[in-house]
This record gives sequence, structure tokens and C-alpha cells, in this order.
Amino acid sequence: MPHTVPEILFNTVKKYPQNIALKIKKGESYQTFTYSQLCDSVEIMTNALAGLGLKSGDKIAILSNNRPEWPISDFAIFCLGGITVPIYQTLPPNQIEFILKDAEARAIFVEDQEQFEKIQEIDTSLPNLEFIISIEPVESSMREVSTFKELLETGQQYAQKHPDFFETSMASIDPESICSLVYTSGTTGNPKGVMLHHRGFVHDIIHSEARLNLQPTDTFLSFLPLSHLYERLAGHWCPMYVGATIHYAQSINTVIDDLKDARPDVIVSVPRVFEKIAAKVQEQVEKSSVIKQSIFLWAQKVGKQYHSDKIDNKLTWWLKTRYGLADRLVFKKIKEIMGGNMRYPIAGGAPLSVETLKFFEALDMQIIEGYGMTEGHLIITLTPFGHTRYGSCGQPIEGVDVKIASDGEVLVKGTTLMSGYFNRPDLTEEAINAEGWLCTGDIGHLDEENYLYLTDRKKNMLVTSGGKNIMAAPVENTLKKSKYIEDVCLIGNQRKFVSALIIPSYEALHLWAAEQGIEFSSDEALISNPTVVDFYETNIQQVQDHLARFEKVKKFILLATPLTVESGELTPSLKIKRSVVEKNYAGQIDAMYAEQNQNY
Repeated sequence: MPHTVPEILFNTVKKYPQNIALKIKKGESYQTFTYSQLCDSVEIMTNALAGLGLKSGDKIAILSNNRPEWPISDFAIFCLGGITVPIYQTLPPNQIEFILKDAEARAIFVEDQEQFEKIQEIDTSLPNLEFIISIEPVESSMREVSTFKELLETGQQYAQKHPDFFETSMASIDPESICSLVYTSGTTGNPKGVMLHHRGFVHDIIHSEARLNLQPTDTFLSFLPLSHLYERLAGHWCPMYVGATIHYAQSINTVIDDLKDARPDVIVSVPRVFEKIAAKVQEQVEKSSVIKQSIFLWAQKVGKQYHSDKIDNKLTWWLKTRYGLADRLVFKKIKEIMGGNMRYPIAGGAPLSVETLKFFEALDMQIIEGYGMTEGHLIITLTPFGHTRYGSCGQPIEGVDVKIASDGEVLVKGTTLMSGYFNRPDLTEEAINAEGWLCTGDIGHLDEENYLYLTDRKKNMLVTSGGKNIMAAPVENTLKKSKYIEDVCLIGNQRKFVSALIIPSYEALHLWAAEQGIEFSSDEALISNPTVVDFYETNIQQVQDHLARFEKVKKFILLATPLTVESGELTPSLKIKRSVVEKNYAGQIDAMYAEQNQNY
């Protein structure tokens, strides 16, 4: 039984030394690392870091896109007894400066010239930063920069002089020790450094995999940022635990092509990716002939029945035959979009719509939903395979207790709780109560079999001037069911009625505008067209028809540009920072509410 995160990897190399661990496209060919080669690289890099003078307890940051050097650096830091500080590669210099200063980082791995220049811009403000290691060669006018390749060479030399160092360092790691300082991308204020330990990670990996039942023959496609714990633990450490392969996407923008290329068995993703795939298929169906639409609807009905009966072991010969036909006529083409081998996708980070869940179930793919947070070493609940409950994010994994407070807040307790916030004992006391329960800030409820259902974040609750309490997320998710709406930010706190900032799905809107013969010179001109505004008015009223009167959006503003991380409107994990959004669009929002004679 492993006790530290490095043992997760080094135990696997004993079982599957020749299994491909990592795979990345380089031009027209692939670079691969077997588990044996990966562990060799980790050992050499650990020696190299020691050769620089870095030691146990030092904080070492990683600022890079997903690539093999990321986990090699991460595991080498662990094996040294150091503390990894992952940084989102999309962050601007001032936010990187805050993290590096707060963490007191002594070293940083940077991917390339673009990331290095961010460090160069803030270097004089970082007195603790002694070493910069570039994965790709960079041009530096500020100080000496070591390259990843050079370090591997010096690591071999250090290992020759200190042959026992690596094994001694590995053996000295305390499972209770802090191994990663992960800064939460909070929606308010500066990020907080969450102190996480080996014991919590190992518990989470082992008991999550027990629920997932991964195989050493599986291939994962990695495209979510490794700087986020979701991809790092669920998309890397869990497959590494069983000897599976991690295939890196070329970029977040090439995922559809990468799916066809990698042909993965499992992907770890946010719900939006699955929702986009489902919406794209539905859109193509709507454009097809009546006969094809009828065949699609028939196939969906058969697929849902097949999935349900398969789970209950009630499949009949006749249903198998009909499903085979539905698969040949419809489903096979959809499955090919996802590579053709997908066994099941894993969704987390936000609620998944029931409609999307049922869409994939018809393909005989059960999306495994989970719930977690950084402060709990990531995974808190997972859906047991074959036991989906619509609207639920599953049951707590073994060793994790969940209960609901009197105000509806989800509380968590167990082995996987964080050690606290770095240098912020005051915030730690706020997050973990006197009885040792982590206050998640999420609102939800448990059913009779301990399935967790989430409603929203406590801080997302809007209270109108009339005293009505409205959870923002359910309303926003309702509006996003429209294929013409990409994203929504609900407004209404201390206002007379609920309104919304809406980012249209411009691909769908452009097609609709062309069908209507609407000409436009830009997206700004398009969303200003009265016909378009009226269209959205009708569309919004239709999708929110089931909501209570006080929850319904009465007014809205269409935005020509999406909310972005760079503008500060989204966290790096793509959660909306409502205070920033409301500030950025304050003039338009105030003008909307100032209009007279509203029928609210």
C-alpha cells in the first residue's frame, strides 16, 4: 500500500514497466515515455534539484502547459521532499507575483519564452526566487536560467557522486508532510494557498479509483490544465496508479481533433465540453430531413432503454438487436467524434445537465459525475458506476463523511481535509469549524442513500430588494439549455428583479441570422439588431417557463465578447467573479434597471 504520492508512481513501474505512461505529439510523430523511462527521468531530475542546492521543504513552482516535463518536475519535487506550487499558465504577471511571494518559492519551472517573460517582468519583486528552470530554451537578459535538458545532465553527475541520495530522500518523506501548496482561484479577493499532504492525496487516489475501476490498458486524454488539481489528480495520478496511458492534447482548442487522434477510453472534463458535443449533434439533427430526425429520435429511445436494461442485467435479444441497428445508423458516428473507444467520461467542476447525461447514456456511455474541492484533496463524492441518480454528484468516497448544516451548507470531514491555508490561520479557522468539519460554502442535500445533490454556492445567492432568495446557478443553467446561449451571469442582488448578462453562442447565432437574411458587420452590430434582441427575449422566456415568477430573468444585456480570465471576470478554473463582472458592466447594468415601466 503506497503512503506517499511518489510511491503511487514507483509501485506502478514494478508492475507495468513497459506500459506507455505519457504520449505527446511532436510534429508528425510522437514522443512517448514508458513507466520505466518516466521514473528514470524523475530520479535524475530529483538529483538535479538537489545539485542546485534545493532541499526538503522548499517550495518550487511550475508554470507550464500540459506536457511530460510537468509531471516529471512535479514528482521530482515530491521525491526531494519539496513542495510543488502549480501556477495557471494563463495568469498575468501581477497574479503570478502574488503567488510566488506568498509561497516564498525558491525556484520555478517555466515552459517557454512567453512564460519566462512574465517572471522577468516581476523578478525584482521576488527576493526568494533563486532558480529559474526553462523547459524550452529562452533568451534572458536578467540572470542565469537553467534548461530542463541541462539539469537532466547535471542530475546524472550528481547521482554518480551521491548514489544513495535518491533512495534516502524517498524513504525520508513523511506521509503527513505538506507536498503541494495549491492556490485556489477564488471568486473574491486574493487566492489562498491550500496546504495539502501526501496522506490525503494517496487516500483520495486509492478510494477514487476503487469507484472508477480504471484499467492498465486505458488511455486518458489530458487537456484541462495540470495547474488545477482536477486534472493533476483525476487525470494523471489516478491513471498512473493503475498503469494507464496519458495522451496530451495539442491544446485546449484542438480537443475534438485530439479525441480522434488519441481514441481515449476515459476523459476528465468539465460539463461544458460534453454539453457542446451534445448540442452540436442536436443542431445537425435539426438541419437534417424529417426521416433522419425520426431515425435519431427512435435511436435515442432505444439507446436509453438499452443502457437502463444493461445496468439492471435485463437485456433481451430483441433489444440487443435494435440497439445494434441504432448503433450502426446513428450512434457509431457520434462515438467517432469522441474517438470511438470511449468507455466513460468523467465530469466535474460544475453541475452537469440531466439532458446531457441522458444523451450520453443513450450512446451506452455513463458519465461519472463527481464533486470535490481543493481543500479536500479534490474528490469528495463520485457516482458509483451503473448507479446514476439524476441531479446527484454521487456518494462520498470511503473515509470521507458528508453532512448538511442547518442552513443547507455541505460539511465535509475525513482523512482528506487540508492542513489549512498557508500563513492564514484566521481563514483556516473560518473554513474548518471547532468540530473539524470543512465548511464548503456549497448548498445541497443528501438523500436516504447518501447521494449528494448540490444547489449552488452560498455566496451566489441573490436577495432581491423584495426579500426573495434566488440561487443563481440553477437559473443560469436553465438559460444555458438554449443552444443560442454560451454563458450567463445573473444579476439581481438588492434589485427589484432578476436580470442577466448573456454571452450568445455566436456560431449558432450566425447560422440563425443567415437563415433570417440578417446582414451584420460585426458581433456588436448583430446583437444590437432589434430582431435579434426580440429573438433572445422569446428564447429566454421559453427556456425559463418552469421557473418561479421571481426567479425569471426580466431584462438582459447581450455581450459581444466573452468573459475572460485575462479581464479578471473568470477564475482560472472558469468560474465567474460576479463582483468583477458587475463592476466592469456597471454602467450598462444601472441603465437597464433605470429604464421605466418595467413589467416585473
